[in-house]
Amino acid sequence: MTDDDDKLADVLRIYADHPMHDGDVVLLLDDRVCFEVEGLAVHWDAVLRRNTASVVRETAQRVVVCIARRHRKLRDSDYQLWRDLHADLRDSDVHLLPVRALPAA
Repeated sequence: MTDDDDKLADVLRIYADHPMHDGDVVLLLDDRVCFEVEGLAVHWDAVLRRNTASVVRETAQRVVVCIARRHRKLRDSDYQLWRDLHADLRDSDVHLLPVRALPAA
């Protein structure tokens, strides 16, 4: 396990101990900033997509998308959210890591 994996595991453990609501999202920016967005995966649309990509592009070089879901089971729409961000960040210097599931309250 690398140091990056250890940091990610520590962050994910925090959200396991204090679960968010189903569909809430945490964007882990550069392994040091957790940007929590209530209901992002529920309300994902073109405007949120554009704004989220803009925030990530302007603030991070590495990002992990973590989505709270019951039983930690990601939905097809969650993978689409990730694919949308991946497409929007493709021409940037941002490295988008695979989407992760968090437990939902």
